[in-house]
Amino acid sequence: MNRLVFPYCLTAEAIMTYGHSIAAPLQQVDGCLVAPPTMPITFWHTDEVPWLAKEKALIHGQQSFRYETPLKAGDQLACELALIKCETKAGRSGQLILYTHRLECWCRGELAVTADTVLISREGGTN
Repeated sequence: MNRLVFPYCLTAEAIMTYGHSIAAPLQQVDGCLVAPPTMPITFWHTDEVPWLAKEKALIHGQQSFRYETPLKAGDQLACELALIKCETKAGRSGQLILYTHRLECWCRGELAVTADTVLISREGGTN
């Protein structure tokens, strides 16, 4: 199984930038900005993911998020991205490769969020 471990410092600026990019209203908890629910998908794009390095283009298949606590500006996160499944399926335009990922983000030693994401590429295609 492929894994990538990395730190992520969640800043107010990053929350505002992402929130505005998806036209999400910004929320606060105890005076701190809270990350929009889908923001963790952007965390692992800050590092090279070795098993996706050869892919030229990826299509977003599906995603889900399970929160234990909101992510807030100033959180220092310990993140682990794992490729939990890689499968080939027949598509209308040829073979497709489905990469199923799980991202876990921990804050102060406690699990904060688990995000599952499926990315799709065309096998042997120019993407």
